[in-house]
Amino acid sequence: MSVVGVDFGALHSVIAAAGRGGVDVILNGNSQRLNPTMVGFDQCRSMGEAASSTALSNYKNTITHIKRLVGLAFEDPRAKEEMKKIAYKCVPVSRASGGPDGIGVQVNLAGEQKVIPLEAIAGMMVKHMGMVAAAKAAAESNLEPTECFPRDWVISVPGYYTDAQRRSFLAGCEIAGVKGVQRLMNETTATALAYGIFKDIRKEFTKDKPTHVMFIDMGATTYSVSIVDFQPGKLTVKSSQYDAYLGGREFDQIIAEWIAAKFEEKYKGKLSCKPLDNAKVMLKLYAAAEKAKKTLSPAGVKEARINLECLMDDYDFSISLKADEYRAMCKPLLDRLAAPINRALEETKLKAADMSSVEIVGGATRVGSVKETIAELLGLDTNAVNNGLSTTMNADEAVARGCALQSAILSPRFKVLPYEVIEFQPFPIKIEWDGSQEAGMEVDAEAIDPTPTNSVVMFERGCNFPIVRRVTLRRSGKFSVDAMYDDSASNFLYPEGVSKSIATFNINAPSDADCKIRVNVKQDIHGTLTLSSAQMVEEIEDEAATEEGAEAKAPAESDEKKKPKLKKTNLEFSITRPLDWTEAEIQREVEVEVEMSNADRIIRETSDARNELESYIYDMRDKIISDSQLAPYCTEEEKTNFSTALTSFENWLYEEGFDATKSVYIKQLNELKKMGNPIEARSYEAKNRPNAMAMLQKTLEKYTSWLNTSAGDENYAHITDEERNTCSTKCDSVSAWMYEMLDKQGGLAANVDPVVTVASIYAKNKEVTDCVSPIMHKPKPKPKVEEKKEEPAATEQPVTEEPKDETGAEPMDTSEPMEEK
Repeated sequence: MSVVGVDFGALHSVIAAAGRGGVDVILNGNSQRLNPTMVGFDQCRSMGEAASSTALSNYKNTITHIKRLVGLAFEDPRAKEEMKKIAYKCVPVSRASGGPDGIGVQVNLAGEQKVIPLEAIAGMMVKHMGMVAAAKAAAESNLEPTECFPRDWVISVPGYYTDAQRRSFLAGCEIAGVKGVQRLMNETTATALAYGIFKDIRKEFTKDKPTHVMFIDMGATTYSVSIVDFQPGKLTVKSSQYDAYLGGREFDQIIAEWIAAKFEEKYKGKLSCKPLDNAKVMLKLYAAAEKAKKTLSPAGVKEARINLECLMDDYDFSISLKADEYRAMCKPLLDRLAAPINRALEETKLKAADMSSVEIVGGATRVGSVKETIAELLGLDTNAVNNGLSTTMNADEAVARGCALQSAILSPRFKVLPYEVIEFQPFPIKIEWDGSQEAGMEVDAEAIDPTPTNSVVMFERGCNFPIVRRVTLRRSGKFSVDAMYDDSASNFLYPEGVSKSIATFNINAPSDADCKIRVNVKQDIHGTLTLSSAQMVEEIEDEAATEEGAEAKAPAESDEKKKPKLKKTNLEFSITRPLDWTEAEIQREVEVEVEMSNADRIIRETSDARNELESYIYDMRDKIISDSQLAPYCTEEEKTNFSTALTSFENWLYEEGFDATKSVYIKQLNELKKMGNPIEARSYEAKNRPNAMAMLQKTLEKYTSWLNTSAGDENYAHITDEERNTCSTKCDSVSAWMYEMLDKQGGLAANVDPVVTVASIYAKNKEVTDCVSPIMHKPKPKPKVEEKKEEPAATEQPVTEEPKDETGAEPMDTSEPMEEK
């Protein structure tokens, strides 16, 4: 499971592994396919299922909806909106780069207050997903989990993620020690790959006419629509549209606000505050709302009963929500489903009827009213199964499977058929520079537009990546080039009030001349922008070619311009980005992560040692009084002393030993085992001795029978009398030992240490086998083969040459009859 794909969701995360048999979704320790995307802090960290179990009681220290905040500035309007819906405390975190403050969370870890960046928490969750895969692989291979940790990753991100968000996610992976991230893949593209690659195997696509498929994904927080063209061995994303604030959580919020209003109406004037202003009450309301939403999702369900015990201020609350009433409340959300679909169709200049299929994925697409509305918008048969929508893909696992397939395609550890993925850039990116100086700047005509300008859109919306594009400028001395999202990005729902700056490239050009500087800008496989290189380009003449051309200049050739040779010199440059992580900052967080990991390990091992001691106490206390278990194998004195010790250690465990260290727990367990092991050993010996003796007796009978019957057998004639005597002596001595031990053991009580152990019986069995078996199976000697005497060779007669006639001609060959003429 070294090659994996991860769907990093707002509510749940899924990990899938690529193998020879295809792609498998990996189950966690609780045999669940969905892992809660949350990280909890208490005495140690907990993630996934472990964090979910304490999320309500430890809500102030349980971090959820990580992907909604990672890579955002603290003052970002998107962050401010998200902070209204979470129960933990976010604080600003300064950056060494001097840009806007990032987001950190304030938590209590082992009694100490800490501020941890959101990026580091995202990395923790990704690492946890890796440990889920490693634990599964270790169980199947008998290796340590650390030896099975995934090496090649593809992780999903929303397609609308900006450059800063993508970089922050990669920084989080680096902090957590997750290496080998081959790609951050857009969720919609991963879904399309999971769909297309298996359809392609079945030869369902044609080269002449692309197959158009619409993918609609509604998860916990995001609604996305993409149209993808499929051809054999290739997919092309033609359009991706989003509503980043429409998902299952918004439907939960509608119900939660309705419950809160009804609760407040019933207990008006008796409540200490508004229900949604209390973080813990808010979480209870959202949990009840999600349950009601799931109840009302299947067709035919008319109402959902909501029961909340001790919701707030010791008041219980119960109410029923009608399906019709719920749909009416959700109408504003359902109306928002149309815009992304219409924009996608308009951008691709296609109609709904041109779609070969409309695939729906994501947990929120299970809401009945959502499916009905989408089907109506696309003109599908709402009376058909699933309202005419296609559900051939697993709604929860499609993205993870697509990521795993992309990971296998990119990984050198797998050899798979090539499959081309043409991505879709969501926002246009422009390059801008200062054009105020007299020394003019030109855009390289080969790259974009020959018209002199001081900015140009280098990466238009919808372009594929990875890709490198260049612009050639005339500059001298130090200068800078800025990369930013173009103003037209607002037309494609770039968030309002958010800085469009991506990076500033500071280039050191020679100051003594006005040079052509070629700036090569790359958008890499993750969708992040960087300066690939900056080169000074000089034209030089080829002297040898010039002289040769002057000597033999033809009239026709003189009109042709020779292409000048170019000398390229790499220039030094630096890059600054808002919200960027410096190497020093990453290294500092890596050290913090290692420290927390070690603390987690110590606490986990201490807890395991404590649990082992506790289990031993309870287990042995029951066994020593049970006649069917250990009671027959201990004396009354041993039973009394052991029982007293167990009670004493139990009292210690729940009092002064509650917070003891791992070594103390191990020491206490060993003290108890000194008393319990002899009793357990007697039980083991008594239960296994009969079978061991029967095995030894059977072995002796087999060899004794062979000695008695093989004496006159021609097949064993090669075995000497001395060897037979050796075998007979060994069998007799072991047989005598066996009967002696049986007699001695038969006279002992069960609560007395045995005179013969199972191990000694096995040793005697091996002893007699090692002595007799080699002789018994001794191969016969090979019969001697007489050497054949060589017969003397026949006397060779000298070869006489046929006489030639006097003329020297060859004599006629008369061996063949002559043909008649």
